[in-house]
Amino acid sequence: MKIDRRHFLTLAGAFVGSPVLAVGQRSAGTTPLFLSAASNSDDQHWVIGFELVDGKSSEKFRHILPARAHHIAVHEALGVFVVIARRPGSYLWIGDLHTGEALAEITVPADRHLYGHGVFSEDGRYFYAPENAWQMINGDSGRVVAWQVSRDGQGVSMVRDRDFPSYGTGPHELLLKRDQQTLVVANGGIRTHPERPRDKLNIPSMEPSLVYIDAFTGELQEQHMLEPEYHQASIRHIDQNASGQVVIGMQYEGEPFDRVPLLALHEQGKPLQLLWASEPQQGQMNQYVGSVRYDQSGRFFAASSPRGNLITFWDAQTGEMKKSLRSRDGCGLCAIDQGFVFTAGTGRITRYDMASDEIVALDSGSDSKVFWDNHLSMILL
Repeated sequence: MKIDRRHFLTLAGAFVGSPVLAVGQRSAGTTPLFLSAASNSDDQHWVIGFELVDGKSSEKFRHILPARAHHIAVHEALGVFVVIARRPGSYLWIGDLHTGEALAEITVPADRHLYGHGVFSEDGRYFYAPENAWQMINGDSGRVVAWQVSRDGQGVSMVRDRDFPSYGTGPHELLLKRDQQTLVVANGGIRTHPERPRDKLNIPSMEPSLVYIDAFTGELQEQHMLEPEYHQASIRHIDQNASGQVVIGMQYEGEPFDRVPLLALHEQGKPLQLLWASEPQQGQMNQYVGSVRYDQSGRFFAASSPRGNLITFWDAQTGEMKKSLRSRDGCGLCAIDQGFVFTAGTGRITRYDMASDEIVALDSGSDSKVFWDNHLSMILL
């Protein structure tokens, strides 16, 4: 497939338009606040909130965390964010979006661990997070827990309300469909145990899947498996656009010389659509996608491959890769009105304008060196 850069930029210019103001412009309720987990060389871990103004990041707050985190879920109406511990962590750290102050810290039961992701319902009443029931030796150990959420003058309360299977092993990222009735869960297929924190215990027999679950009853609606030859492609990260299309990012656990798909698209009720990049980009992705995000229009998406130091951009309508950028250890992705902001494990923050094809490295505005974790969240305040 030939990458037509000019055609991509023409399409991008037509679709990236949005009523959201550009990063750095200020108006009431339209200032983007970015949130990410971060670490330093002394093995300290934080949650950091920052804005991007005049080509620099302006840090709004940072708080020390009990251990490394992975993803941060936000809810504007509640004015809170939840930091989810990295696998096999067990804490949920809740903070105030405006001040960054700690509101609560919650620990999951001793026979569970978290996978680093979670999502709020649109009304803020529920927070959903995948867990591993690691004492289960046989069968699928993946679970999804719905927490009932409330906030008053005394703080935030989160109470475990419902607990149902993820219909797979190693559930990682999940999202709620626009109807707020259906959960989409990426089951990575990998069995883990907190006594062997980063070990993957079932690589020869792993069975990743994408599932749709009723968010209230926990009943399985659909389950989609990869073809047997790709069963070691762990389905880990997902995003959706306004039409309900889901993009899937995978991480391959098989032989390093295997050529396998790392991305797919899906619409409920249809089969998975596997995507392939052109060469040399397919090989440069190094069998690993760390994050996927649609742009504001939903027509395009970006996929980061930190192990390959590469970010690729795709047309979600045709399934074609249109462009790639080199980014050393770049992983965290967030859509803004003109394209994307991405963060890297090197501490770098970069803005990419799709319409102008402009790449801008942003000054951190801080003397303290941090290494961004794999995911980046944004909310307008």
